[in-house]
Amino acid sequence: MSFLDRIRPAKEAEVEALHRQFETAPPARPAEMPLRDFQAALTGGKSIIAEIKRKSPSNPDLQQSGPPGALARAYQRGGARALSIVTDAAHFGTSLGDVAALRAAVDLPVLVKDFVIDPAQIRAAWAGGADAVLLIARMLDPDSLRGLHAEATALGLSVLVECHAADEIEQALDAGAKLVGINNRNLATLTTDLAHGENLLPLVGRDVLRVSESGLDCRADVDRMSRAGADAFLVGHALLLSFDPGRKVAELTGKEAEDALRIKICGLTNAADAQAAFAAGAHLLGLVFAPSPRQIDHERAREIRAAVPGARLCGVFQDADPAAVMVAAENCGLDLIQLHGNESPRECRELAAATGLPLIKALGPTEATSAVVAAYDAAAYFLVDRPKGALGSCDHQALRDAAIRIRTEGREVFLAGGLEPGNVAEAVRDCVPFGVDVSSGVESEPGRKDHAALRNFIREANS
Repeated sequence: MSFLDRIRPAKEAEVEALHRQFETAPPARPAEMPLRDFQAALTGGKSIIAEIKRKSPSNPDLQQSGPPGALARAYQRGGARALSIVTDAAHFGTSLGDVAALRAAVDLPVLVKDFVIDPAQIRAAWAGGADAVLLIARMLDPDSLRGLHAEATALGLSVLVECHAADEIEQALDAGAKLVGINNRNLATLTTDLAHGENLLPLVGRDVLRVSESGLDCRADVDRMSRAGADAFLVGHALLLSFDPGRKVAELTGKEAEDALRIKICGLTNAADAQAAFAAGAHLLGLVFAPSPRQIDHERAREIRAAVPGARLCGVFQDADPAAVMVAAENCGLDLIQLHGNESPRECRELAAATGLPLIKALGPTEATSAVVAAYDAAAYFLVDRPKGALGSCDHQALRDAAIRIRTEGREVFLAGGLEPGNVAEAVRDCVPFGVDVSSGVESEPGRKDHAALRNFIREANS
């Protein structure tokens, strides 16, 4: 029995409940939720639809926590053109009640994915803020597919018709579909095969926008399915797997090269320096909320966020109250959290779960043992901060050993401490980090960046 067969009884019960609800309270869409054009957002080629779900039946061990709005903002900054949310709480952990938070967080159109068998589900999605809905051809006979498609388009919704076989594509086109999704997942076994999509995509005419769904794990997969004819790509599972979903979206969209050295400019205190760092090619901008000559308050952080809306901001904290970190993350639009104190693995897990943001845990070279790295299982990255002024070859050996231990545990490492334009290339060559972090090494005075030094640092690091 396929997953679609197993889930149908639950959907029939939901439909009955919706009919009873609508008898006394007909669905209405709030005025503050105007329709956004989902199909238009996907024009231009290689468009990513980033999906939000808290769990997946195909891998029950995976869990994604944190506010949906925080994920939506991360996806938008990563270059996603639209969002998708699976509104089946029992199996995927997210519901129609989460849609309003997505719309409030970003201006991207939202596809509501449910297992639709009745017009009441479409009306509920429309009233809940959907801009597009999903119809799965395999769940519907041709007449039902045609009727549901007409119901949705009459409400102004875009309709993505998902197909798994050639005859389903024909039914979708007969129903008037302008958006056809080819699912690379076998719904009986829940396994994926991109070759399946490659065989089916050419059957969809070029006057229809073609979406490749499932099994898209990297930019090469996007390129492969684009060559087969896909215009857009719906990605969910790869984001659920990622320690840093925002970065994953940026890699899938091509905004960040997967093999790029990530460069973090830290200790930014003003909008002009942040703009200069972002324009020069920095991947992460660090804002210090811990005691430091470079410490800033929320008002200044919000000014920087407004000045670089497309940048990824990392807030730096040291033994801070978790509640204060959470408030800063929300108020200042942070994308990552860096912890520089004695925060325990448990505290890191709780903070990651509460905020939904990737964590960077700072360690000294000798602290970064395999056991310590393994204990900090909630950390997406580690930052190895070498002692100030320690620039000799012996120090490089300690850093190199720490980086190897971290990579052996399947994590990525940023190198920090004493870096400047004159030594960053050597440090990168010797230690092969995932990224580098600089603050004082590109300053004219504490808290003020030298823009020429910024550019030189990034050029030398990439050399």
